[in-house]
Amino acid sequence: MYNFSVFATKWIFITMISLIISIGGFVQNTCAKKQVRTQLYLVSMGNGDPDNITLRAINIIKDSDVIFCNKKTRDKFPIFLQGKEIHDPGFGLFAIYGKKPEEAKKNKRFNYEEKIKQLHEITTIIRNAVKEGKVVSVLCSGDPTIYGPNMWYLEAFEDLDPEVIPGVSCFNAANAALRKGVTSGIKAHSVILTASFGREEYVGPDSIEELARNQATMAFFTMFLDLEKVVEKLRTHYSPDTPIAIVCFAGYKEKEKIIHATLDTILEKTKGEKLPFEHLIYVGDFLTNRYDKDQ
Repeated sequence: MYNFSVFATKWIFITMISLIISIGGFVQNTCAKKQVRTQLYLVSMGNGDPDNITLRAINIIKDSDVIFCNKKTRDKFPIFLQGKEIHDPGFGLFAIYGKKPEEAKKNKRFNYEEKIKQLHEITTIIRNAVKEGKVVSVLCSGDPTIYGPNMWYLEAFEDLDPEVIPGVSCFNAANAALRKGVTSGIKAHSVILTASFGREEYVGPDSIEELARNQATMAFFTMFLDLEKVVEKLRTHYSPDTPIAIVCFAGYKEKEKIIHATLDTILEKTKGEKLPFEHLIYVGDFLTNRYDKDQ
């Protein structure tokens, strides 16, 4: 009788353990089914030289079946993109997506009808790929979330729960080139990221003149920037001797170049020089600030 009781107790114990394991496995499988695999990514490829790409970005690209990227990116990363289905990402779609036709047609840089057609083509490609179980990646240079032309993808395909893969931006690369603490100014410990394109008649609360009022460090993303007009606006609140630096080709080891000056001398120093499309402008006393070694 004693032996039977011991046997029964052991049997019940083993049965309970098996039941717990089975339940655990069922819960785990259920959770796994709920965790749907990401199929759409917005991927930063870094800025400048190819080695500024992150390992995470490389792994995502390896797992991707369909790629949206421009020719420059394709030429920079031929090995990573070999064998992938590649499409044009549709530069300029940010100018029409989410806008009423009458508003979008005011932008003379892009043909509205052509961009609408391109939007439909991209939408069809992505949704068909996802239905087939494929992974799609949209490749961006720098940080996709700072003046990134492909941010509209996140809203257009919001139902697919897209993921952003961060990376080295031109701002990060330019900071490294300057070798100065951009938050270590004398008058301010803050940095404002801004741009001047599309602001010719802009008088909003974040106009250049208003941003200059607090004299924080400013970093300009310079697409279509008119340096003379920007300097004129900055001088409404910054003193003429305020340091300014122009970083050209940030992140490109062989081409990187920095022009140092002040608001009073920068126009003369750059006179006759054609600045490249890839340049950032920094304004602020952090550029000349140094640690007090006597303390």
